[in-house]
Amino acid sequence: MNSETHQFTAQGRTFPVLLVRKKVKNINLHVRSDGTLYISAPQRLPWSYIFDFLQKKEAFITKAVTEMEERQHRFPRLTLSDGDTLSLAGKPYALDVRLGLNNSIRRSGSTVFMELADDTLEMRQKLYHKLLQSLGKKMFPASLERMLPLFDEYNLAEPILKQRLMRSRWGSCMPLKGIVTMNTYLTVMPEAIIDHVMLHELCHFLQPNHSRHFYDAMMMRMPDWQERRKAMVNYLPYCV
Repeated sequence: MNSETHQFTAQGRTFPVLLVRKKVKNINLHVRSDGTLYISAPQRLPWSYIFDFLQKKEAFITKAVTEMEERQHRFPRLTLSDGDTLSLAGKPYALDVRLGLNNSIRRSGSTVFMELADDTLEMRQKLYHKLLQSLGKKMFPASLERMLPLFDEYNLAEPILKQRLMRSRWGSCMPLKGIVTMNTYLTVMPEAIIDHVMLHELCHFLQPNHSRHFYDAMMMRMPDWQERRKAMVNYLPYCV
């Protein structure tokens, strides 16, 4: 797997392109929150073919970036500054940042206390991620415990559960290895949204692709999954 950088201009705007070549059959496009066009494509596919693909997706790209900018204007991204409001499991917490002798973070009541010996954005993010990871150790197994019984008729073995910070997907699974990986950022969201992602990954043990049968399996077990998915946008500012 290797990566390349390019640029693409659509409707007078130029977007950075990160092209990752891997063992895939199709071109896949994801518009990142910073406006970067992330593309995965077959290893030997010429750039000219990918450029033609982007031209056909021009309207989609500009619409996606415009909507993203509007959301960022309505919901400014979290800066992890003193007085900020955090979201943990979908509930608001006040952030209290103080200088001290140690780098630490803890919750007490409805407040998150962050002590900084190294007052840098990198350290603030490191501590914030540490807090989210600690939440994930409780929230993700609890979600699996709620969702796995929905597959009792298939006798699914309980998968190995992992978590990591991801920028381009909320979860992933490896059915042959029995592994489900959840995005640590999901811990800023309510349990109902986490359950939707967990269910999505478990459905891949039945259907490895996103076919009609996959979405039938989703709908049968969670009729409101689309509403839960739409609600995720409200928590994107906390995914920093």
